[in-house]
Amino acid sequence: MGTSPRGRTALEVSTLFTVLAFIVVILRLYTRMFLVRVFNVEEYLIALAMMCSIGLTICIGIQVEYGMGHHTADLGPNDQLNALKAFFGSLIVYYLSLGLTKSSIVFQYRRVFPLKNVQRACWIVLAIVISYTIWTVLGSIFACIPTRAFWTKEPGAKCINQTIMWFTNAAINIATDFIIILLPMPVIKSLQLARRQKLALYVIFAIGGIVCIMSILRLQSIAVISNSPDPVYDNPPAATWSSVETNVGIMCSCLPCLRPLVARYFPNVFASSRKSSVLPGHSRRRSRAAYLRHPSPSTMLGDLQSHLETRIDRGDEGVVIGPDGRIHNGRIQVHTEVRVKVEHSDRHSGKDLDLKPGASTDSLVKEPISPV
Repeated sequence: MGTSPRGRTALEVSTLFTVLAFIVVILRLYTRMFLVRVFNVEEYLIALAMMCSIGLTICIGIQVEYGMGHHTADLGPNDQLNALKAFFGSLIVYYLSLGLTKSSIVFQYRRVFPLKNVQRACWIVLAIVISYTIWTVLGSIFACIPTRAFWTKEPGAKCINQTIMWFTNAAINIATDFIIILLPMPVIKSLQLARRQKLALYVIFAIGGIVCIMSILRLQSIAVISNSPDPVYDNPPAATWSSVETNVGIMCSCLPCLRPLVARYFPNVFASSRKSSVLPGHSRRRSRAAYLRHPSPSTMLGDLQSHLETRIDRGDEGVVIGPDGRIHNGRIQVHTEVRVKVEHSDRHSGKDLDLKPGASTDSLVKEPISPV
């Protein structure tokens, strides 16, 4: 018996999204290793998530090979057995991929937002994600006692209600997606940035909403297969949406990390404006604005090569982006470095400034610049 058209479609879509996610992950790892030269725990987690996603596509391919998309009555006993075994394996790698991707995003948040409240919230969310992942993986492995009863359907075995378990898992999955999306929003709202810059940050951190849409769309296919007397025939839509969801999640978590790569090879894309903009700010004391131009490397949004003009209110104790590109809560000290370029000619060889070529210009600064 040949492969089912429904099964082939599921495999083709799954393969397409897996290849796209794999390319994006490779670009991210290249960026972190060779451009930024910083490789953190979130990179390891997303690499593992990608491996699980590849495993999911392999399991879908095995199911298609053994008849997924055909009616169970049309398959031989051996084909039915192997298709259900591959389906069993796909559940495990699916939940692992989701958990690893979510954990990678939370670790990114921890690195970008070192504020105490955000750090505490990240640890709580991370604990929920890890607990959810352990529950879903173990729940899939021991859905039936003995485990082999999942694919043998032997009499006397005890199996959990699949409908209740899958919908519970899906509900928690969607809830954690929304929590992760909303987690950085209060901090972004309190940043003293131009409206355009703040909107860009909202978009970057809210891009994970695409994954929520995929998770919601997957619910209908779960409803079909969880109540199906013919799961081999009804599984292609659920398999397709599961693969799309995991791979889109991986891509969404990687895209913000690719800015250094784009800035390196397409510098005009992120060319920063040299115009100053008036930013709203509220100070507890009398505010004196100081415009600082500094390079702003960021661990998640990319090490920006361009220079940003950021308005910082003196005496303001709000949340600001520090010169290191991270989010800080508190006062900022500004260290100003003065560089003097000396033009050499026959008439002027640095004598007017009493400088020799290569000499230090520290003496030109008569008074130290007080910190903000």
